[in-house]
This record gives sequence, C-alpha cells and structure tokens, in this order.
Amino acid sequence: MTTPERLARNNVILLVCLLALVLLYPLFEVENSLLRDLLITAILFSGVYSLEFSTLSRKLLLPLAWLTVITTWSNHFISANLMTMIDFGTTSFTLAAIVVLMIRHIANSRVVTRTIILNAINGYILLGVVGAALFNIANGAHILLHGAGSAGILMPDGSIPEFGDYLYLSFITLTTVGYGDITPVSHMTRPISMLISLSGQLYMTILIAMLVGKFLASNERQ
Repeated sequence: MTTPERLARNNVILLVCLLALVLLYPLFEVENSLLRDLLITAILFSGVYSLEFSTLSRKLLLPLAWLTVITTWSNHFISANLMTMIDFGTTSFTLAAIVVLMIRHIANSRVVTRTIILNAINGYILLGVVGAALFNIANGAHILLHGAGSAGILMPDGSIPEFGDYLYLSFITLTTVGYGDITPVSHMTRPISMLISLSGQLYMTILIAMLVGKFLASNERQ
C-alpha cells in the first residue's frame, strides 16, 4: 500500500471512530464506558498516523498519545474525580496538538487531495471532542472547588452531566447552534464555551479560505 493510500485509510478510520464517538456513544453511555475508552484510544493512534508528520512532530505526538492512553485506562479502572480530570486533561492536550499539526499540514500542502479534505473534516470534529474534554475538566474543577451540590453546567433535569452531554454541548457551541437546553453557568465553564465557539468559526473561515485558494491555484497551474 502506497503512502497516500495508507494515509487516506487512516483518515477514514479516524473519521469512523469520531462519528462513532459522537453519534453512537451517547446511546450506550455508562459511567467509565468501555466503548468510550476504546474509541478514544483508536482516535489517538489513527490521528497520530493520519498524516505524514515530520520526525519531530511524531516524536512529540507518540509519547503524548501513549501518556493519554495510560491515563484513559487508569481512569477506567480507578474512578476518582482527580483521575478523571487528569485523563481528560491529557486527552484534550493531545487531541489539540493533533488538530494544530493537521492545520499546519493543510496550510503547507500544495494541492487539495482526498487526504487533505478528510483531514480538514477530522480536524473540525476533533475540535468538538476537545471541547467536550475541556467542559468535563472545567465542570469537574467547579465541583471540586464548590462542592457536589454546585453545578458548573446546568442540565434541564438538574442531573450531573455525563460525557455524552459534554459532547452535545461542545458541538452545539462549536457550530453556534446554541439550543440553550444545557447551559454553562460558572466562571470556569463559560470561558470554555466562548473558546469553543471562537475556535469553530476561525477553523471554518481559515480552512475553507486555504482549501479554496489551493484548489484554484492548482487549477491555474494545470
């Protein structure tokens, strides 16, 4: 299998795992879900191998991915608020690093290929997953500081949000849909909401401009 075919295959795997996490996981959500942890692990490694990263970038991403896998599965077997925050902290940092390197790769590419388009789609969905992890951290920190009776994110039925709820909130914020049924209400969760909405708008604006510019430039060269 040639390198372009391998990269395209890895991007398809990454896209399938991301869609499974976003669309299927909330249907089977349970505390410390095995499905979630398996999907996060698959997303990490398919993301690391989704592009022909430089040697330096790969040396950065692989240890981060392994560290995140260790914290993810530690949290699976050791259920504690602090462990959960560490888990989602490493997850959000590693996935954010993958997104940044994806954007850099897209910016440096000369032509728009199938792999580049898949990467742009995966990068956008990854932003939503990063946002969910950040909401989880912010809400967990709020509860640790203010007690279990306090809420950083207000649910319609007053329940404690699960990861599927964080995913939902992140994506409706990323796309600026904003139904308002789940609401960030604390000084820790509101800045995360603003960061996600700004990131989504900037990503769409900059990436579309770059892709259109490269497509037009490649047509002119031909």
